Amino acid sequence: MYTDVFARPDEFMLEWSGGAPPEPHFKDDAFTQKWGQNWGIPLYRWDRMGANNFESWRQRIRAIRRIFHLFRIDHVLGFYRIYAFPWRPRRNKQFLPLDQGEMLKRTSGRAPHFVPRDDQTPENCEANKGDGEKYLRVVLEEAGATRVIGEDLGMVPDYVRPSLRSLGIAGFKIPQWETSDGEITPGDKYERLSVATYATHDHKPLRALWEEAFERATAPSDQSRFELEKIARFAGLAPKIDPAQEGLAVASKSDFEKDFYPAIMEALFRSNAWIAIVMITDLLARKYRFNVPGTKTQWNWTRRMQRSIAQLRASPNVRRRMRLIHQLLEKTGRV
Repeated sequence: MYTDVFARPDEFMLEWSGGAPPEPHFKDDAFTQKWGQNWGIPLYRWDRMGANNFESWRQRIRAIRRIFHLFRIDHVLGFYRIYAFPWRPRRNKQFLPLDQGEMLKRTSGRAPHFVPRDDQTPENCEANKGDGEKYLRVVLEEAGATRVIGEDLGMVPDYVRPSLRSLGIAGFKIPQWETSDGEITPGDKYERLSVATYATHDHKPLRALWEEAFERATAPSDQSRFELEKIARFAGLAPKIDPAQEGLAVASKSDFEKDFYPAIMEALFRSNAWIAIVMITDLLARKYRFNVPGTKTQWNWTRRMQRSIAQLRASPNVRRRMRLIHQLLEKTGRV
């Protein structure tokens, strides 16, 4: 994006910083809980982009399709509307302790808000939906036979997912977050036009959740236990965690390899989703995380595989895991 800003500065709102609204249940970052995620990206001036038939977008998509047969649009919600901050991420610490009034004094009355409009009225929702579909049709028109996936996670307005489906854009299914009438949605009920995965780069890997669930009851381990139990229900496994044991799991850690991992992978592959994706850390049962949304740490986007492909292929444990994955793919008709 920064190259685009340099080349076409008039197509961006440089005085605003794009992000996502507050998430009160996001325990990893206090700023995200209170104010939201401030990514530091400038906002698009869609009207100015449209004046030249969205040529910058068309150039970008043409370059992508020369390399890939499908691609994912990050935060596809931003095509419909995006949350904007009147300050850059480097100032987040200054704003964290402030209340609403103090924040407005610092920003000369400018508050974080949705651009071009919020979703508080049916009229606004319809207008945002129309805008998003207009811009996404440009992407689809230029993509041609290249398939488009929309990352539609977070606080998603009700109109977004039906809109994406109407355009033929696959959205995401995170099994532990998909519910119907208060229950975990079975994988065979997923729309075919979807991508199923237990985690993205923004989430803790399965092995990390499992390790935390074996610690004494703390906020992180409680959350990890809660997620694991939902994943277990998705896979048809009975929960094996006893809250009476001061937060300690009754199941032994070996159960991850013997029972839990094979069952949840089979459930994912057996889902009706068009694509089932396993993050590399989950494929290899590693614990490190790639990114904590809304934060700026030395670990975000710096993680690298600790062993080469040749070393991984030489590992008996990795070969055994890959045999299991291949067997499950065959069993569920994915290969």
